[in-house]
Amino acid sequence: MLLALGGLCGLSVSAQAACSVGTTTPAAFGLVGSMAVKNTLQSTSTLNSGLSCVGTGITLFGTSMFKATITSATSGMVGPTGDVIGYTIYATNATTYPISRGAPGFDFASNGLLSLLGLIGSASPKYIPLYLSTITGSNVAAGVYTETLNIQWDWYYCPGIGIGGICIGANSGSKSTPLTVTLTVANDCTISALNISFGSAPVISAFTPVTSQTISLSCTKGSAYTVGLSDGAQAVSVGGRRQMISGSNFLAYDIFKSAGTTRWGSVGSARRASSDAEINPGNGLGVGSQVFNFNAKIYTDQATPPAGTYIDNVVLDVGF
Repeated sequence: MLLALGGLCGLSVSAQAACSVGTTTPAAFGLVGSMAVKNTLQSTSTLNSGLSCVGTGITLFGTSMFKATITSATSGMVGPTGDVIGYTIYATNATTYPISRGAPGFDFASNGLLSLLGLIGSASPKYIPLYLSTITGSNVAAGVYTETLNIQWDWYYCPGIGIGGICIGANSGSKSTPLTVTLTVANDCTISALNISFGSAPVISAFTPVTSQTISLSCTKGSAYTVGLSDGAQAVSVGGRRQMISGSNFLAYDIFKSAGTTRWGSVGSARRASSDAEINPGNGLGVGSQVFNFNAKIYTDQATPPAGTYIDNVVLDVGF
């Protein structure tokens, strides 16, 4: 009797590789000042966007696909006042291969991305990461900004090909999973202030006051804040006068609010509120400036000290 053994002769089947979709790892930008959000790209990532595969049996043929379709009910991360921070999603950390929201599935099987991300040949489950980068120009209030993305994963591949190109043990699936993206915006300011120069004079009585001076601040949209000026490096302990120093000699002076005679200080009512600005009073604008006027003078009720260059350092602080 002759027995004919055939049909599977020469068939090579790779080890079975399984893919599945599970819970994602949230992507968090962390705590970022509002000015940095507006002016500088912020980056973050999630190393788990839901789809994981054991890659030892993945061989990419013409019909293979690992597609992600990303959608959301919003156009970016939304904050407590309704402001939105936009961002772009990328397939790699080099900010290449952007993934458009709502567009047909982005295929990680193309452009060698699965190999680049280390999925091909991995003996243990490997997750597909996503990379995110903010879009500059967002003028937003402080608070927590959040968006929930829906990621629809669709995949298909053959662990092995039989005689006649027939797929053996195809692995395929389709499942969606949510991904949370967050960024916390902190109150922040940019400050523009020139040094105060009294010039030179032979005697105390010859110094003229410095007038029409300004400090400009651009602070977080919607923020109420106060501005303080420290007492300098060597203030008089009694009477609170600021003093410039040259060697061991002192020259008393002070800084006053607006064009008046009320001393501008660093505590309590000596500070200035954002609502007290001469230009654009009120809460912070985020863009544009709020301007505070001040004047400064050297006290004339002191003896003229020895000649020299007198210097002091005053710290400006903003409190929210």
